[in-house]
Parts: sequence; C-alpha cells; structure tokens
Amino acid sequence: MEKGNKGISHFDHFLQNQESSVVNKFQQKYWKTKQTLIKVTGKKEDEHVVASDADLDAKLEVFHSVQRTCMELLKVIEQYQMRISLLSQEENELGRFLRSQGSQDKSRAGKIMQATGKALCFSSQQRLALRGPLGRLYQEVETFRYRAISDTWLTVNRMEQSRTEYRGALLWMKDVSQELDPDTHKQMEKFRKVQTQVRHTKTGFDKLKNDVCQKVDLLGASRCNLLSHVLTTYQTTLLHFWEKTSHTMAAIHESFKGCQTHEASALGGSDQAAKKKVKKKTKEPHFGNDDTFSGGQEKDGLSLLNEILGSSSLEDRGFSQEWREVFGEDDPTGSSRAETQPPEDEPAFFLPSTLLDQNMNDLQSTISGRTTAIPQNSPENSSVASQISSKSAVKDTSKDLSAWFNLLADLDPLSNPDAIGRTDEEHELLNA
Repeated sequence: MEKGNKGISHFDHFLQNQESSVVNKFQQKYWKTKQTLIKVTGKKEDEHVVASDADLDAKLEVFHSVQRTCMELLKVIEQYQMRISLLSQEENELGRFLRSQGSQDKSRAGKIMQATGKALCFSSQQRLALRGPLGRLYQEVETFRYRAISDTWLTVNRMEQSRTEYRGALLWMKDVSQELDPDTHKQMEKFRKVQTQVRHTKTGFDKLKNDVCQKVDLLGASRCNLLSHVLTTYQTTLLHFWEKTSHTMAAIHESFKGCQTHEASALGGSDQAAKKKVKKKTKEPHFGNDDTFSGGQEKDGLSLLNEILGSSSLEDRGFSQEWREVFGEDDPTGSSRAETQPPEDEPAFFLPSTLLDQNMNDLQSTISGRTTAIPQNSPENSSVASQISSKSAVKDTSKDLSAWFNLLADLDPLSNPDAIGRTDEEHELLNA
C-alpha cells in the first residue's frame, strides 16, 4: 500500500509540473507581447534598462548607416555609368562634327578644328575606360550587400527578439515582486521561477548582443577594405585619363597661339563703332554752322534784293526824267518833294508816272524795314554781305544796261501779258 501511495504522489507531482510549465509559457508569451506593444507604440521604458543597452544601440546605428549608404552607392554608380556613356557619346559627336567642318575649310582655322575634333574623339574613348572599374565596384558592393549585410541583419533580428523576451521577463519579475512577502514566504516560489526565466533570457540576449557588436565592427572594416581596394583601380584609371587628355589639349593650345580670339575681334569692332560715334558728334556742330550760314545767305539775299530794288528805283527816277523831257513837265513827281511838301501843294492833275514812283518808293521802304529788322550778329554774315555788296557795286553798270533793255522790252506786245486781248486804243493807252 505504501508503494502504491508513493506512485500516486509521483504522478500527481508530474501533472502539477506539466500544468505549471503550460502556465509558465503562457505567461512568458503574455509579457513578451506586452513588451512588443510598448516598443511599437513608443511608450517610455525604464531608463536604467535602456541605458544598459547604449553600446548596442550605437552599433545598430552604424549598421543601419552601412546598409543605407550601400544602397545609395549602388544607385550612384549606376547613374554615374549612364552619365559617362552619354557624355562620351556627345563628345564623340562634337569631335566628328568639328572634323567634318574642318576638312571643308582649307585655312588655319580648319586645321585647328580638325585637331580639336580628333582630341575630343580621343577623350571620349578614354572616358569610356572608366566604366570597367565602376562596373567592378558595383559588383563588389552588390555582393557585399547580399552577403555580409544580409547575414548581419539576420543576427540583428535574432538579437531584437531576444532583447524583447528579456525585457518582457523583467516586466514579469517586476509585477511578481510587488506581491512578494518574504516574511510569510508568500509568492516566493513563483518569484524564483520568474527570476530563473530572466536569467535564462539574459544569457541568450548577451550572447546575441556580443555577436551583433562583433559583426557590425567587422562589417564596417570589410567595407572600408573593399572600397579602398576597388577604388584604387578607378583612381588610377581616372588619373591616366586626365593626363592623356590634358597633354592632348595642351598640344592643341600651343597651336592656337597667334590666332585672334573672338573677344579681341569683338573689342576691335566696338572700338571702331565708338570712333564712328565720336566722328559723328564732332560733325554735328559743323552742321549747325551750315544752318547759320544758310540763314546768313538768306539775309544776304534780302540785302541784295534791296540793292536791286534801290537801283530799279533810280531807274524809275530816270524814267520820270525822260517823261519830263518828252512832255515838258518840270519834276511833277519828285520823291523828295513828295516827302517834304504838304498834301495841299500836290498838283491837281494825275499822271501815271506819279503812281509808278509812289509804288516803287513804298516797296523800297517795306524792303528796307524788313532788312533792318533781321539781326546781324554773326561775323560770317557781315563778311558775306560785304562780299555781295562789293560784287553788286562792280556790276552796277551792267544792271543799268539791263534796266534799259527791260524798259525797251515793255514796248513789245508779247512781253506785256496785260495787253493781250485788248483793243488798239487800250493798247495805245498802255503803251503811252
């Protein structure tokens, strides 16, 4: 009987252990889920627990930086290769265009264009050599990303799960410790179970934490070695490219010496335009003098007309003398007597010669008044007027003869338009 009772007690103890293990797992899942919700929602955690993982958080920042920069580097390398191809293509087309245009020009400029076109074609071909090191760099970085970074990322994920379990166990132990009473030994067994669970989770978390820190350090060092090794080839190729291109361009630059640049020709054209403007400005005052000279000529023409009319008035006085000799009258229309004598002393009879003398005197007075009203300021006008007056004095005799010819021409019926279409009696009166 005693053996049977012992067997039953062992079976009951086994069932109790099974039940406690199921409850224990359920409680572990509960606190782990609670810690996950705290992390997702961003609630504030215990500052001491967070401070204990400061070095791990720094390593995680380095890992995320390496992961992000590797992705960006792959994109930049791809775009760089595409830009190099486009630039080389455009440069090659420009070189071919210069060579074709230079072959049509037989001057020195055509030779320079051909040399420049050949240099551009050579530069485009040398630039394409950069795609080899860049392609190798792209492959190395892509392999590094798919292998090293992926492996580290898996380790980081396992570490994050272990840390969540560890922090959940800490929350569970904190909750159990609030109900713990050491004096009555209440909840002591439960607290010990939770404490054992915390130690177990901490051991796994510390191991994964150490693995993550070591892998992140190794990841950064391996990337530095990778870039330094691959970029050395790219740097060497780039230096050779620029050396060859610079030597070629320097040789072409030597052939450019002695040629006038576009800027110099443009400056020369602007200087010529400025000189033309200055000449135009200096000519403008001369045009003003021409205007004053033309005005003086007009004034001199008026004075000349005055002299001619004055001579014609003298001729009219000669005509009145002829009238007196023919008709036997004693100075019936003297201009001086007409001005000095009062209106009562004028003769009672009227003669045509009196009207002619009076009209000529009025015309002479109006012309003389107009000429005196015009100012004579410029010395050039006075000199020109003196020259014209001297010429008129030389030609007085010829003017007297022309006046007699005009007087005789008045006797011609065709030269007098007023006599056309009138009777003989009216024509005789006009001739008289």
